[in-house]
Amino acid sequence: MIRKLFFLLAFGCILYAGEDHKHEHEELTDKEIHLKEEQVKDLGIELQTVKKELAGRILNLPAEVKENLLRSFSVYSPVEGIVRKLYVKEGDYVAKGAPVAEIYSPEIADLIGKIKIAKVRMETAKKLYERDKQLYNQKVIQYTRFFASMIEYERAQGEYKALLEKLKSYGEIKGYHLLLRSPGEGYVVEQDVVLGESVGPQRELFKIHSHEFVWVYGWADEKSSREIKEGIKAVVKTGETEIPCRVDFIGHEVDEKTRRVKIRCVAHNRDHLLKPGMFVKLSLKTGRKKALLVPKRAVQDIEGKKILFVWKGDYFEPREIHVYKEINGYYVVEEGVKEGEKIAVSGTVFLKTKLVGVEEAGHAH
Repeated sequence: MIRKLFFLLAFGCILYAGEDHKHEHEELTDKEIHLKEEQVKDLGIELQTVKKELAGRILNLPAEVKENLLRSFSVYSPVEGIVRKLYVKEGDYVAKGAPVAEIYSPEIADLIGKIKIAKVRMETAKKLYERDKQLYNQKVIQYTRFFASMIEYERAQGEYKALLEKLKSYGEIKGYHLLLRSPGEGYVVEQDVVLGESVGPQRELFKIHSHEFVWVYGWADEKSSREIKEGIKAVVKTGETEIPCRVDFIGHEVDEKTRRVKIRCVAHNRDHLLKPGMFVKLSLKTGRKKALLVPKRAVQDIEGKKILFVWKGDYFEPREIHVYKEINGYYVVEEGVKEGEKIAVSGTVFLKTKLVGVEEAGHAH
């Protein structure tokens, strides 16, 4: 009888302890983990603000850096001539409108000579016209003579203006030389001319390229290309460096050999780390809809619940979240946390230990 009574008492204690243990876990999210900001920093607990992001797949595409053709410029001489002066060389930075070369052209010299002759002819015709106009008004000569001198003057004036316009079409004239200027700002990436060389309209003298913005071409498979949309943000990866960019073009054809589609991204190359011809990786996230995303490493599984630790300024609040799905190392959160709240994304095992104890933390999943 005594043994039976002892057994019942022991069993009752176990049941009571179980109920108390269960009750404790039901109140996990009511607990607070008090820490000062200095302690958070010392413990290496990293905080991150929850925000909405595109809830799509992350694609890492092989890519190549190319020149931005909208910021690439070529310098040609519009006439045959001899290079008399060079203002820049390969590697130099030039501003838009800066002089790059002077060309002596026999064609321009001949045109200038014709302009001088045309000017004399026009001035002579003008004097004759003004004299005949006066004589006609005095009724000394007939109208036909006055009319002929007027026509001659207008013709000479037209020829003179036409020659001036032709000279102007070549560009800026300095004496008998044509002064060539840079059509845009950038660096001289190619120089194909030396002093004293003969040049002409078919010969590229300089190639100038602005490194500030470059094109990065990635190659996506057919299925992935359908998920990519123009305007989405992406990242160019080279070594440990990541440079933001924006997709501005998706190819309309599939390459016959690789079966891939061309994806173009515009990158702001602030530190000139990207160079044309460089092979890089283009990382982008597909999808149009935004959702609340939290890193998986920020979430701890405790008694079948997914718990986030929300920073409230001087303490952490354990918060149960409901997850819609998992993508690329992130959870898409349906409820439990709001945009703008700060959460712990590292040191969460320590916070879990503070919440449930060392032994329980080791067994919680």
